[in-house]
Amino acid sequence: MAGVVEQSGVRKDVLLPDAVRKYLLDHKLESVVTCALNSVVENMPVDPYAALADELSRSSTSAPRLTALSPDTSVPRSEIQFQVVVVTRGVRIRIHTMAFARALAAPSAPASEAGDEPAADAASGSGKPENERRISKLQAQEKLVAFLQDFFSKSFGDACVDDYLTFHERCSGLSGAPMSDETPLDVSRATVFLTNELLYCGAAALNTTCLPYMQRVLSNHGLGELVSPPLIASDDVAAWRTRWPRFTMPLFHGGSPSVLKSASLRVCVALSPFALLPPPPPPEPGTEGEEQEDTAIVVEPPAGWVASVVEVLRSAQAEAVKLLQADKAMAALLVDGIAYGPPGDPKADIGALAQTLQMAQKAAETAVAALPGSPQECSGVLLAHAQEAWVEAEGEDVEEGSGSYEFETGKRLTLEELVDFYAAVLEGGWIRTIVNPFRLADAEEGCKLLHEKMPELKLVQDYGTSTAPSQMPEGAVFSGLWKLPETLSLLLKQYAEQALLWQEMGTDGFGYCTTMSASVVSSLPAVLEALMACSEVQLICLDGDCPDEGIKVISDRIDDVLFRAHLVGARSKE
Repeated sequence: MAGVVEQSGVRKDVLLPDAVRKYLLDHKLESVVTCALNSVVENMPVDPYAALADELSRSSTSAPRLTALSPDTSVPRSEIQFQVVVVTRGVRIRIHTMAFARALAAPSAPASEAGDEPAADAASGSGKPENERRISKLQAQEKLVAFLQDFFSKSFGDACVDDYLTFHERCSGLSGAPMSDETPLDVSRATVFLTNELLYCGAAALNTTCLPYMQRVLSNHGLGELVSPPLIASDDVAAWRTRWPRFTMPLFHGGSPSVLKSASLRVCVALSPFALLPPPPPPEPGTEGEEQEDTAIVVEPPAGWVASVVEVLRSAQAEAVKLLQADKAMAALLVDGIAYGPPGDPKADIGALAQTLQMAQKAAETAVAALPGSPQECSGVLLAHAQEAWVEAEGEDVEEGSGSYEFETGKRLTLEELVDFYAAVLEGGWIRTIVNPFRLADAEEGCKLLHEKMPELKLVQDYGTSTAPSQMPEGAVFSGLWKLPETLSLLLKQYAEQALLWQEMGTDGFGYCTTMSASVVSSLPAVLEALMACSEVQLICLDGDCPDEGIKVISDRIDDVLFRAHLVGARSKE
């Protein structure tokens, strides 16, 4: 560092301790300050100190931090609306707006259910004049506004936006919100709302969108290759050709009235977004081994693909229902619009599960027949849930923990027999994934035996999301099932913990197959972006009753991701 000379002519750098000198060099403070000062002198702004502060802030590498909630005076106070204040590069910025008015309590019942208004007033015991009621209501609003500001300051004040994984736990203080008896607090709903809004806030504070923001959050927690590659420019799209997830829905159910005993058993159809598009043309004859860089066609999902895939899956469900309706002997297997597995065909030596798989495949193929994509983009998934088919052995001399599997009523199988049973009924290859093929006690041995017989079959076991390393076998040939939680903050935290854990154990990974409930679809608009940030996720199991409105919102958001990527690519070429 060049010496700084005082009026006395003494150079200060010779008096600096080694630690201070190293600090100045490591952070390049002299060059940064000099450049900032030169810029101010060159432009000669009216307020040189403000300009100097702005120049210096550009060298800041720290992420923005949440600071406070500022009431939004542009809307009625009853909206309980705030602007989120963050500090970035030393500057306080109001970065995002959110309204709590309809987010803290459960949705109100329709007027026809709630009764007429006078009755409600009488029930509340309110005999006060209108003016007093109005004043009381305003006082309650002010109390709630003050509480939320204080809660945010204590729970999120100075929290870095990169700490999004902790935001679910930070919401616990919401339980103390002062609410009336007529509108009791719904802590779960409020937590979902706030973590959603802070996701948008964090992305805005970093001048990015939700997908790259969540990728950044996971990367900062050391997940490395467990985080998906960027998708922010058109050049990134090619790397995603094999990464777009497949969606699946159940066609046939187990449990009564079916002879398939496991009530959670589901035979599902899985569909890739590329089933909606014609396959890319094959290479020209004689050029199969040559590079096709200049002529390669980058295939990406079409606009609206999420909603379109779900629509096709629903069509497959309808086809399954038609198959049962076409056979009077199977009419009783259709209950409230849900198709249950058929009983099998003893004359043709076809068991109940085998026949269910055949009918599911037929329904799926009928539903996708008109699609231009390759048949390979459609496959089957078996949610076996074998733990429900386990029957404990009875008797005085029976060894503890012994028993057998009874998938079909009256047909009990040992572990080895169950492996052979799977190999036989799945021989056609339409089923590519099986979830919980064995109870946990048999998972390691059973999956190893089944993998040896059917190495292409993807095996998934449910160990939950709080499993200690000692409870999972090292080097297992199966991956971990992921049941998505209620908030995006908790979702990313679970993935950060479990994906690393399963990787360290040398298993087949965590999150390949996820289950997404109807409530998750309706309450987490950015859930698919969150799953796309997780490189392990490839198969998403939807509930049959997932709301179309939620699917439409998710689909539109994914379209926006692709639109922005191409927009950035177009601008970079100008």
